[in-house]
Amino acid sequence: MLFEVPFTSAMTDSDLAVLRRLLDLSTHMHKKLPADPNGPGVRRLDHFSGLFLKRGAREGRWVLEARTWGDPAPGRVHEWHLLAALAARQLDPTVNPPERLEPHRPELSQRPVGPTENRRIARVRRHVAGLP
Repeated sequence: MLFEVPFTSAMTDSDLAVLRRLLDLSTHMHKKLPADPNGPGVRRLDHFSGLFLKRGAREGRWVLEARTWGDPAPGRVHEWHLLAALAARQLDPTVNPPERLEPHRPELSQRPVGPTENRRIARVRRHVAGLP
């Protein structure tokens, strides 16, 4: 499990329509099979991950749960968490979305490169500066 977003809702047809519209959630509230692994709703997040709508432990409680069988990037998981929390907030104003992450900026390497690359960089610098 990656994360859970609990919320309270009577789960009316209009609530399901909100989840379908915001999350592109495929819903099936009436059980077709006795042991349905997807629960009432599912949305595929990537090839190895999905967002599942599940009934909560108490009556009237629902959970959007993300599960993965792969290794998604932390930034991607955070985007999914935000998406689920913002959709749940449309149904339950008490849902608090997670804090936004600062964008990851890869550290630039300051190591010297080979002599050929150094000559190319020097040539470009001379050209830009207008030197021979």
